[in-house]
Amino acid sequence: MAFIRDRLFAKKDEGDESTLHMIREPGSSQLVDIRRSLSHSLSVRAQKLGRRVSSIRLSNRLCRFCRDLEIQLASNGNPESSYVNNAGLLIRKLEGDWKGDRCPLCQIFAQMFGEAHDWPADPNDIGSIEIRVFPLLPLMAKRTSGKPSLFLGDDASDCFLAAVPSLFTLLPGSENEAWLSSLISKQGCVVCSQSATSPKSRLFTPHLVSPNFNPAIVQEWLRCCKTYHRNCALDQRPQPTLNLIDCVNREVISCSSQATDSAPDYVALSYVWGKNTNASKIATKGSMLPQHLPRVIEDSMSVTVALGFRYLWVDRYCVEQRDSAKKHEQIMHMDSVYQNAVLTIIATAGTDETFGLPGVSIVRPTKQTFFQGENFTLLSTLPSPHDSIAKSRWATRGWTYQEAILSRRRLVFTDDQLYFECDSMSCSESLLVSSDNYYRKPRPTLDSLVRPSMFCLQRPVVSTPPPGKVDRLINFQTYLYCAEQYSKRTLSFDDDALNAFRGIIRHLESVSTFPVRHVWGIPLIHPDDDNLPEDIIQESYYTSSVPPFWKTPFFSHHGSVDDATRSVERVDYLAFMMLGLCWRHDPYRNPPRRRNNLPSWSWVGWEGSVSWPRPSSSSAIRRSNWPWTTIHMEGGSTQRVPELYHKSTRTKQPAQHSKSLHIETSAMTRNAFIFNDASQSLRLSTGGNIKIYPSKQGIDASKVFKRIQSGRYEVISLVTVEDEAYLMLIKWYRRSAYRVGTLVIDDSYLTSPLFTSKVKTFNLR
Repeated sequence: MAFIRDRLFAKKDEGDESTLHMIREPGSSQLVDIRRSLSHSLSVRAQKLGRRVSSIRLSNRLCRFCRDLEIQLASNGNPESSYVNNAGLLIRKLEGDWKGDRCPLCQIFAQMFGEAHDWPADPNDIGSIEIRVFPLLPLMAKRTSGKPSLFLGDDASDCFLAAVPSLFTLLPGSENEAWLSSLISKQGCVVCSQSATSPKSRLFTPHLVSPNFNPAIVQEWLRCCKTYHRNCALDQRPQPTLNLIDCVNREVISCSSQATDSAPDYVALSYVWGKNTNASKIATKGSMLPQHLPRVIEDSMSVTVALGFRYLWVDRYCVEQRDSAKKHEQIMHMDSVYQNAVLTIIATAGTDETFGLPGVSIVRPTKQTFFQGENFTLLSTLPSPHDSIAKSRWATRGWTYQEAILSRRRLVFTDDQLYFECDSMSCSESLLVSSDNYYRKPRPTLDSLVRPSMFCLQRPVVSTPPPGKVDRLINFQTYLYCAEQYSKRTLSFDDDALNAFRGIIRHLESVSTFPVRHVWGIPLIHPDDDNLPEDIIQESYYTSSVPPFWKTPFFSHHGSVDDATRSVERVDYLAFMMLGLCWRHDPYRNPPRRRNNLPSWSWVGWEGSVSWPRPSSSSAIRRSNWPWTTIHMEGGSTQRVPELYHKSTRTKQPAQHSKSLHIETSAMTRNAFIFNDASQSLRLSTGGNIKIYPSKQGIDASKVFKRIQSGRYEVISLVTVEDEAYLMLIKWYRRSAYRVGTLVIDDSYLTSPLFTSKVKTFNLR
């Protein structure tokens, strides 16, 4: 590497590759040489841009101080096996209330100067602000992997400028490291590129985003994905019954009327409907589209054609809106629509379908800092698109969650740039990845830079456990995580609560190993799906009349001594379902609201963010032998849940049954609870405070205690996860029971005398 590179990666001892000089002293002769040689490297012909660039209007005049600076980056050394110098290289100090001159470099430094004052330290400890140069590639690798990173010598890497306090140091895992990472994410970074270095030799190259959509960038992302990513390959062809928009003829076609056995390649659209849109009144003239379309649909058709495709799927016109039976059938297969699309366009800009796609019908504002020197270029990246996507209205809507999760490739239009994420990589328009250069060799320390980080539902796989044990939690935990994320979103219609999540459910039901079933959104693992005989040697049950799903099996061994030494995981299938019932509302988010016509015992019966306990292993889920507990549902006549989920049963059958869940168990006694007036808290008579997570508004410890004593509320035990016991708070109303909250207590305080000896049925509605 050249001058700055040599100092960033200088070896203190040829025999010790990990020991480096930290050359950044303000008075060093090397730094004086840098400053004095500015006139040979900075162009006094700084180009004046014709458009606004990050509110900085560049002139062709540099101030006297900036003319004494040299920022040079070259590649004639070999940094292989050199560790990153975390301190960076000092190039300029900005003292006190420095405001700078009107020259382009001073304006860039002034913007960075203001950002540095957000350093999370005592303001008195900030001292002066320094502009330092950091190596982009290895520091980014360390920032994402958390370890000092080696990088290959033939990987050209740019540097970036950062304004940091003079006391700033980068120690692994320090608050400073997190602050710099957050600053880059929120503000972007100013990248310094040497003009002599070919962009093709760089892994990451800053890119000046144009005001208009550039299809060539997306086509390169698609080419990379199809060339290098096996995980993104289509494993099944689209269903021929699909309706699609022909973007050339502007008509809706039915794939079943085509002469092929499968649908053609198509693009799907994920967007936000308007608040006043009435789906039943959306009309087409025969198969022809209306002359005036919502702007986001019109723009998506233009993008589809520009990318070389012809067909687009949009729910507004491709789902039957007037025939409720056909509409329901198509909604049931929404997962395959997005899974089988070649690409899904995601419109996160604006609030509804009238806004359009930035760069297509809307000119994108340019917010990047740019300066062209004689031997180098300064160009800032845009802030990470993750934040703007997460804050968009699109990210608040329930239906859009599974649309993004189930897609294989996603092209997100934000206000200022494109973001692409497939099931194997992610990248943004302002920092391009050289895919051919990146994939020519393994790069484990850099994988986290391009790993999909927002939407990709990692395909559930079975881990490699010790012999005789199988981890059933992988898919189950995936279900819980997806349900938690989905519950943070809102829907226009309560009846859509389960339908808008059904694609995720169908996906997790279709995996070959330990599929996750559900009853009204409550996940469970059925013993019929537990098809690994080495996991269970022999089972005996407390009573032969109770199916395996209802009773905790105990294991006795009657085989050889060698078999007895095997590690056998004790499986309590009922405990898994009880874990699914342990959801609780987040007390720090918006108050939950009861949804009409959905069961109170399921999380889909409530609008509001929910969470579940996270066991570290299957053995961390424990259910006591007391009280006696069985569960069944009512659908005309009483049916046990396993009968709803026999292998020959269609996966959608539970939705056709009653919403009533019958739990036969012993409730806790009224004397088990004590109210502490001083702390206004609820306790058990055996000790330990009870944490209350109410779903019904207006419930506090005092009201819970009074209503338990009056018999209006009762409490039943669900399951213990790790060391915490989860209890269900039940309200009686007209001989029916309704779940109104979850209680959590340290498991050591939960003893059998706290429960009644009488077994009763709680008919949960």
